[in-house]
Amino acid sequence: MSKVKKYFAESLNAQSPAMPVRIVTGLCVGVMGFVWLPLGVLGLLGLIWLVYVTNPIEMHDINAQNGKDILVPMDGLITFIEADAQQIRIRISQQFHSNKLIHMPCDGRIEINMFVDGLFLPTQISNASRLNARREITINTHKMSNPLHSEDEISLIMWGRPFARYLSSPISEGRIMQSGVPIAISLIQGDLDVILPANYNVLVNSGEFCLAGKTILARAG
Repeated sequence: MSKVKKYFAESLNAQSPAMPVRIVTGLCVGVMGFVWLPLGVLGLLGLIWLVYVTNPIEMHDINAQNGKDILVPMDGLITFIEADAQQIRIRISQQFHSNKLIHMPCDGRIEINMFVDGLFLPTQISNASRLNARREITINTHKMSNPLHSEDEISLIMWGRPFARYLSSPISEGRIMQSGVPIAISLIQGDLDVILPANYNVLVNSGEFCLAGKTILARAG
């Protein structure tokens, strides 16, 4: 019974990134079952999968932080790490079975949360990153610093792909959020770029599968 209550609490929470897609999917399953029962059963299986991949991480599972750690914001495979004098870019690719929620990688304030319209081209196309749709979220790690300095800034970029067209975030700019709180959702199989200041030490390797809120992505030097 507690799991049912938890499902409805998450599905009806206006601040939950999973709320709209859960409600729409549930309504569609009801209509499908009314039209043809076997179709409704298939829809129910899809709803069960959706609930599974949109469950937020448990807060007690989050590693204790010392104020310098950046946690992995999304379950997925590390596919790309690039560093230069100004910044470090780490790309995480979703797997079909992994969690689709993007969580706060650290305590901080949401400075920018915007959707940039574009195409949904495959990654194999050379200029896809410039043409594809994306959602950009910038976090100020020093919540009270004003204006934002580059050394306080962490950016999350959710990339649109042929099967990743739902890049949603209900969190308004200016909100102060705790580490581990879901702030966005990416369906079905998208990429997330985490951009860090150059003074961070990366603690993950390319090809490593990481878990949101459990794996430490980087630590301030």
